Amino acid sequence: MESQYVGILVNSSVYRGIPSGKTRHEAIRYYEEAGRLHGLIPCYFRLQDIHFHRNTVHAYVKHPIGYIRKQLVIPHVIHNRALFENTSAKRQIERLIQSGKQVFNSWNRYRKLYIHELLMEDTLLRPHLPGTVAASPDTVKEMMAIYDSLILKPDNSSIGRGLMKMDRLETGWQLTYCGKRGWRKLDFKNSLPLFLQRKLRKERYIVQQRLPLATYNGSPFDLRVSVQRSHDGNWQVTGIAAKVAAKDLFITNVAQGGSVYRIEDVLQQYPELNIAQVRSDITSFCLRTVHHLSGYLPHLADAGFDIGITANGFPMFVECNGRDLRYSFQLGNLFEEWKATYANPIGYARFLFDSRHK
Repeated sequence: MESQYVGILVNSSVYRGIPSGKTRHEAIRYYEEAGRLHGLIPCYFRLQDIHFHRNTVHAYVKHPIGYIRKQLVIPHVIHNRALFENTSAKRQIERLIQSGKQVFNSWNRYRKLYIHELLMEDTLLRPHLPGTVAASPDTVKEMMAIYDSLILKPDNSSIGRGLMKMDRLETGWQLTYCGKRGWRKLDFKNSLPLFLQRKLRKERYIVQQRLPLATYNGSPFDLRVSVQRSHDGNWQVTGIAAKVAAKDLFITNVAQGGSVYRIEDVLQQYPELNIAQVRSDITSFCLRTVHHLSGYLPHLADAGFDIGITANGFPMFVECNGRDLRYSFQLGNLFEEWKATYANPIGYARFLFDSRHK
């Protein structure tokens, strides 16, 4: 099989660490392994390394002595593993695509409310979605009249930053949030706390029904599900890992103190559930969800879903990550799944290369 370069588009923080092997959460050695399997050579670069007028890029490539930086023709297939927040980056990626390059996961940061609205269009997905609206002082009050527990999330953040919880009490409501000195609880009656009103007017938040998540040792958990296109171009569920919130907290994110377990471990506390059936239900739900989203999100090929389950095993959608941080599988000792999350994008790149010549 002829070797070809496949581009891996990364952020500067990862790029700077490539020569020393300090690539943070990106285990790029697994890209190399998959590249040998599929006859592809991974090369790593940033947007600023691209020279459009010459159709070249300066990229790091693995050699026996380590990674060296060399000038290459811009690869025909590029996997985007970088996060961008400005329109300039979006224009550059569009320029790559318009020049004939195939960039998958070309844009990977989508607002939570936008994803929710897309999923609501599928009537079969709706029962799996929590009640969700854009947050304002008025809409929060409306949701308080419907639900006894609510979650407030920044509309465009990740790894659990900025999350708040509201719970109905006999005497009113309690707001749980993270302040400068850690987690705090604030009781109030009818009027929202002034600091919360200001925050909602200053930042874009969503307010959601708090899901009745199953628990493990008393702490709520959800599931990180890696959903990817593979070497045959089809979607598959690569792995499922359980993320358990730290004691007395409601956030399952690893970056906020959550722990990772195998799904079999957490479901031991639910002997009435059939683990194989729960896995099958989650897989079916995630595949339907990603097929639906891929009809709206261009070039989607690699996603990480956070999926809750109720005590009776019913899947509930929490959120979609357009750039899956795969280290949950490493932390949960799911090493085969961890490696596969790197191998599948390279296999899909091979599929795209081969499809060009058919």
